[in-house]
Amino acid sequence: MSGYPNLSEADSIIMEILWRDGECSSSAILKEIEDKLNWSRQTVRTYLVRLVEKGLVGIKEINKRTYHYYPVVSRAEYAADKTTSILNRYYGSLPHMVAGILQKEDITQAELEELERLIKSVRGKEAKKHD
Repeated sequence: MSGYPNLSEADSIIMEILWRDGECSSSAILKEIEDKLNWSRQTVRTYLVRLVEKGLVGIKEINKRTYHYYPVVSRAEYAADKTTSILNRYYGSLPHMVAGILQKEDITQAELEELERLIKSVRGKEAKKHD
């Protein structure tokens, strides 16, 4: 089971901005997305409040009318948590998950080489732990 709640598409849009910028105001978020999504100031605030309630976003009062929002969890931590949840739910083991992905996707030679490099790197770290 996942330690973090799932993100809706709207939640993800806001989280991506916070993960990229680290901290910003609701008006800065609105300015970035209002033309693309036609959201109101209240819509942005509603999603931010929900993300705060989910424990994914923190809030810092700048003054009586200005608040800044920041991610409580990093993108990498969130992604690792969700990946582990998918692995456990659908595959049962990492090799089965990788095999499933490799069977369905068009994997390039460069991607295979990157996977091999990552495996070698992990093996090197494991060997150092045992020395």
